[in-house]
Order: sequence, then structure tokens, then C-alpha cells
Amino acid sequence: MFAFPIYILIRLLGFFINLLPERFALWIGRQFGNLMYYIDVEHRRVAIDNLKIAFGEEKTEAERYSIAKKNFQNLGMMAVEFLRIPYMDLETYKKKVEAEGVDEALKVLEGKKGALLLIGHFGNWELMAMMSRVINKPILVIAKPIKNNRYLEKWFIDSRERIGLEVIPPLNAIPKVVHALSQNKVVGIMFDQRGKRSKGIWADFFGRKVPTTPGLAAMALRSGAPVIPVFMIRIGFQKHRLIIKKPIKLIQTGNFTKDVEANTQLFNQNLEAIIRQYPEQWLWIHRRFERKSRRR
Repeated sequence: MFAFPIYILIRLLGFFINLLPERFALWIGRQFGNLMYYIDVEHRRVAIDNLKIAFGEEKTEAERYSIAKKNFQNLGMMAVEFLRIPYMDLETYKKKVEAEGVDEALKVLEGKKGALLLIGHFGNWELMAMMSRVINKPILVIAKPIKNNRYLEKWFIDSRERIGLEVIPPLNAIPKVVHALSQNKVVGIMFDQRGKRSKGIWADFFGRKVPTTPGLAAMALRSGAPVIPVFMIRIGFQKHRLIIKKPIKLIQTGNFTKDVEANTQLFNQNLEAIIRQYPEQWLWIHRRFERKSRRR
């Protein structure tokens, strides 16, 4: 009933945001993040609980609350930037985003096996969509569709495809991924979401066993495609850094099942390392540790 009005409201908000100077628009986004930190009690509890589980006594309570608040601020600014992405050209993007590791990534693609990108909900992950223009290659990404609002879903897909990102749903995605890799294409996998308890591998993450999707490791081992960690880091109010790391050296003993488990653990370690370096930029409001919030 409300799907179309919500779609229209977001489109109007996007139109308004794009009329404003970027710095002022981002300031509004940060203040919106501050507001949500105080009124969205449930997600604030999830973030604080997650930070307590991840860092324990490594960080004081004050530090954990500070990280959580900065996390909400980042999400507010990200929302503003997301609404501006469809109107962003490559020249503007290059001024806004410093990229490192691009040349090395292009050399990897000379291997003709494609590449799997280990990505997560980090910094402004939506800005990574324009990486396709930087490397001049289309990128496929597996993403869950927006339920209950076909108007927003179509707009999101159309916006992403205009900048070179092909979105495929998780259902029956593996054959499409394998085919894309055989054509030397690049496929991004959001690796930091909680895997299904029945199908996931219980791998260490910040010292705790968490259900983790084995799909990335399985596809890498079967296809021979390199796995490249890629993260978008916010380095200033209007600046970002796209970090394309060197391919992860996979563990290959010949025992496929054990190799999938070992490499899934290896991927978690890579993700944890970048989170520890920039803790305020990961999506702490996601129940990654499967722990219910406590009343405060």
C-alpha cells in the first residue's frame, strides 16, 4: 500500500539532496546519523552489543559508544552519497575517491580467470559500484532484492546498471558467477553477512565462532579465480580511499571440504583486520554474532 509513496518520497529527497552543495548535504547526513543514534534504540543496542563482543576489554565503554555513534554518522553520510551517486560522473568520482592497487588488479585480470572480490558493508560500500569504471570492466555483485517495494528495487537496479554494476539475486547465483568468471569478469561477494546456521561454516571472527557463508571459498577453489579484498574507506568529510589489496593466497591441500573451511576462516581474518583498523566504518548494527540485545 505504501510502496509507491515511499518510492516517490525517496526520489524527491534525492532530487532535493542533489540541489545542495555536497558539503552541506553531507553535514545534514551526519546530523541525521546523530539523530538516529539517539532515537533508534534497537539498532544502537545491537551496535553496542556487537562492539562489546568483538573488543571486550580492549576498548573502554566510552570508546565503544563513541565508535557506535561515529558508525551512525557514517551511515547518515552514506545515505546522502547514495542519493548522489546516480548523478556522479567519472571525473567527479576520481576527485572524490583515491584508488590504490588498481594497476596490480588489472595485472591479475590478465590471468583470464576473472576475479572474486571479497567486499563487505564497510565505509561507503555503494561507492565501490563505480570501481567498474575505474578498471573499465563490468562487475557483477550478488545482492538480495528489496522486498515489498518493486519500485525501489527497479530504481536501485537501474541506477547501479548505469554505472556498470550488474546485480544478480542470490537464488541460483553460482552458475551465473561461474559463467562470468569463465569470461574473465569480476564478481563481488558481500562476505560479512551472517551465514545460515544449517549451511554456513562456523569460523572464528573476533574470537567467536560465527556462521559464515562458504560460497566464496567454494567458488574460488573450483574456478581458480583469485580472491581480492576490496574496501572503501572514508578518509575525510568528502574523501574516500578505494583499497584494492593483493590476492589472498588460498590454502589448497587437495581436501576440498577442509580447504573450504580453512579459506573461509582466512577470509574472516582479512575482514577482521580491516575492521580493527577502521572500527567506526563497519556495519555494527547487523546481528553478525547472533546475540540478542540486552535492555539498557
